[in-house]
Amino acid sequence: MHICSVVSARPNFIKLAAICRAIDRRPEAAIRHTIIHTGQHYDPLLSDIFFTQLTIPTPTINLEIGGLSRVDMIAKTHDALLTVFSSLKPDWVFVYGDVNGAVGAAGAAHECSIPIAHIEAGLRSFDQEMPEELNRIAIDGMARLLFCTERSAVENVIREQRSGTPVLVGNTMADTLLSTLPFIRSRTPSFSPHQPFVLSTLHRPSNVDHEEPLGHALRLLTRVNEHCRVYIAAHPRLMRSLASSNALMALASECQIIEPLGYLEFLSALDRCEFILTDSGGIQEEAVVLHKRCFTLRRNTERPVTVESGSNVLVDPSRREDCESVMQYVTSRTPAHIEVPKEWDGKTGDRIIDYICRL
Repeated sequence: MHICSVVSARPNFIKLAAICRAIDRRPEAAIRHTIIHTGQHYDPLLSDIFFTQLTIPTPTINLEIGGLSRVDMIAKTHDALLTVFSSLKPDWVFVYGDVNGAVGAAGAAHECSIPIAHIEAGLRSFDQEMPEELNRIAIDGMARLLFCTERSAVENVIREQRSGTPVLVGNTMADTLLSTLPFIRSRTPSFSPHQPFVLSTLHRPSNVDHEEPLGHALRLLTRVNEHCRVYIAAHPRLMRSLASSNALMALASECQIIEPLGYLEFLSALDRCEFILTDSGGIQEEAVVLHKRCFTLRRNTERPVTVESGSNVLVDPSRREDCESVMQYVTSRTPAHIEVPKEWDGKTGDRIIDYICRL
C-alpha cells in the first residue's frame, strides 16, 4: 500500500508523527509512506524543527509554496500536486487538519480519483468567517474516510450527509504529546522562569490583524500579568501587527514577549505553566491532556469536547463579563476538574493504520 501524507503547518507535523510511528509498528503491512511538505509554514521554528524533534522522516517532496493569500496558496498547491499525484499514483492521500495546503491537496487528490483520508475531520466552529471552517467543510466534502477526534465531529458529518465514512479514532495530537512527555519531564527545560508563570499565544487573524481586537486581548493579558507573569510567544503574525503600532507594542511589552519555542520546549513550558491564554486550536487539545486550565480567546471553538472536559473556557476579550471571569480564576486559582476523552489514549495512529489495512 502506498500512502501520501501532505502536511503544511505546525499542527500537521504533530499529527503526522503519530501516523509515522504507527506505520513503523506495522512492518508486516509493507506500507510505503511518502511525505509531501507544501511549504505553507516555511519558518524553521514553525516547520523544519518538528521533523527533527519528532524524528519524522524528511519529506520526499517540498513544494515550497508559502507566503501567499489563502486562495493563491490553495490553487498553487492543487496545481503542483496534480503533477505529483499523477506520477506517484498513491493508494491513499492523507490530509491533516484545516490549513490551506490541506484543501489544495484534497482537491488535487479528488481530481486524480485518489481516495482521501482526512485526519481530524468533522470539527465545526459554525463560524464561516473563519477560513479554517471553510477549509474543513471543503475537505470533508471530498474525503472518503473521515477520521474524527471527538463524537461531535462524527455527529457533524452525519448531519451534513457527507458521502465519506466517519470513524471515531481519537486524537493523533494526544499520541504525540503522550509519547514525548516522559522525555520532556526528564530533562532540564531551556525555558525555565524562576517564578510561576502563564503562557500565552496569539496568531489568529481575527485577533491580531486589527488594532481593536488585539488591543482587547493585550489589555486582558496585562491585567493577568499583574498577578502572575505572562509570557507571550512571538508568533510572526502577532509581531507584524505589534510592529505597526507603538501603542500595541507598549501594551504587549508590559508582559514578557519571548522568541518562538521549539515543539518540545513549548510542550515543556505548557506542562509547567499555571494556565494558558491562547487562540490556538491545537493548544486547546494539549491543555486537556496536560490537565491545564485553558482560556481560549475566541467566541467559539470547533473542539467542544475541550470545553466539556472541564479544561477550556471560551473568552471574548471585548466582553467585560468574560474578562472578569478570567480575573476571578486568576485571583482564586480554583483547580479545574478535567476529564480526558477516553479515545485520547495515545493509540489513535494505530487505530487509523489498522483501519486502512483492513479495507
